[in-house]
Amino acid sequence: MQPRTNGSRWVLTAAALMLVLGAALVLASHSQAASAQKKTDQQNDRKKPVKPELGSKSPQEPQKDFRIGVNVDLVVVHTSVLDKNGQFVSGLKQENFKLFEDGVGQNMLSFSQEDVPISLGIVLDTSGSMRSKFDNVIKAALAFIRASNPNDEVFLVGFNEEVELLEDFTSDIDTISDTLNNTIVTGGTALWDAIYLSVQKAHNGTRPKKALVVITDGEDRDSYYKLDEMVAKVQESDVAVYCIGLLDDVPEKGLFSHKTEPEKAHDALQRVADETGAKAFFPKEIREVNTIVSQIAYELRNQYSISYFSSNQARDGTWRRLKVALDAPSSNTMKVRYRPGYFAPKTDAGK
Repeated sequence: MQPRTNGSRWVLTAAALMLVLGAALVLASHSQAASAQKKTDQQNDRKKPVKPELGSKSPQEPQKDFRIGVNVDLVVVHTSVLDKNGQFVSGLKQENFKLFEDGVGQNMLSFSQEDVPISLGIVLDTSGSMRSKFDNVIKAALAFIRASNPNDEVFLVGFNEEVELLEDFTSDIDTISDTLNNTIVTGGTALWDAIYLSVQKAHNGTRPKKALVVITDGEDRDSYYKLDEMVAKVQESDVAVYCIGLLDDVPEKGLFSHKTEPEKAHDALQRVADETGAKAFFPKEIREVNTIVSQIAYELRNQYSISYFSSNQARDGTWRRLKVALDAPSSNTMKVRYRPGYFAPKTDAGK
């Protein structure tokens, strides 16, 4: 009986060793997988914008239910009205406007045409290709600030292959001027990152209206965020994004030719502006920028602001399409510009 006992012990010992070896192999496998995941995460982190947020006067959590206007229930629509010559039409009354959400008429809570202060971001392309244009851009940016409401708060963002907050919210034009004059122009172009992060930054501003002015001369090459991701961010916000594209001329092409990079950039900037109720400009010469920024400053100070509580009380996070119609003399010759819609708030139960 003794040999059988020793044999049993040997079998048990071997089985135990096999279990230990198996466990060691499993642990090693998990360790390798964790190491590989950590390496992948580190690589992804290097691709992301340097700062997930562009800084703030005081740390604060992002508002998850942020939509158009100052809270999740009140909808505010900033509206520009232009005549057939592109001049702003002033003096209209509340009764001259009709407001619809998904085709349903809405009762206006308030209506005004006031020069209200803005939380404003100036977003400048500081890539190497802007070197010959940057002096003119600086002059235009400063002229824009001087033409704006003196109570505006302004922040300054520069971007090449990375996005940098050059100056936090301030109303001191001398501070902004010093920052602009000391900005280095070099590197690539992370345009989508710059717009995405600047929209996020503008949302943290304290003024009733929010806007960005983006000046760039090139197509995006270095962004972490994709175009559609950036547009989705823009749609979620109430930030008007005015774009000035100093793009190369588009060469003539055949019927079935693919879009050139300047064409893609043109369409993307136009799309961003349209989604926010703003406007995109594509000057042929750099000297036109000064006139353009003056137009933008004037528009921001002469918009109509309409607010209402939606008759659709469902808090389902769906897209609500807006329409602002005019009922005024010669309204058929006027152009009304506003953002095309907004996302409704969403309750926790609907998530």
